[in-house]
Amino acid sequence: MIKPEATTLLRIARRDLVAASFLHEPHASEASWGLLIHQVFEKSLKAWLINLGAPSPSTNDLQSLIHLLQQQNVDTTGLKEFILLNQFAAQSCHESDLDPLHLNRRFWEMRAEELVNHLSAANQ
Repeated sequence: MIKPEATTLLRIARRDLVAASFLHEPHASEASWGLLIHQVFEKSLKAWLINLGAPSPSTNDLQSLIHLLQQQNVDTTGLKEFILLNQFAAQSCHESDLDPLHLNRRFWEMRAEELVNHLSAANQ
């Protein structure tokens, strides 16, 4: 059974995912989209940790969260690609003109949705 705090984080992750999906227009900033999609992954990984009984750290660093999942004996092979998105959390909050990464937004949204759905289904 999924823990209430994990359920809350997954609900917020879904909300952020919906918001990110509205930022596909060419004039929509990749930095704004990236910050939202980073939040989806961050909250999902934290929900996973919580459900495993690990404490939820205050970090927003995806690499650190993935490392904590490894310490819980989770196979994180497919998660390591998410680390690329750390740039948005670090730079979007402190820089006005980021160099665009030209990411495929739909691809990353699909990956985020897969993770949220996996965690929601696996813990029911």
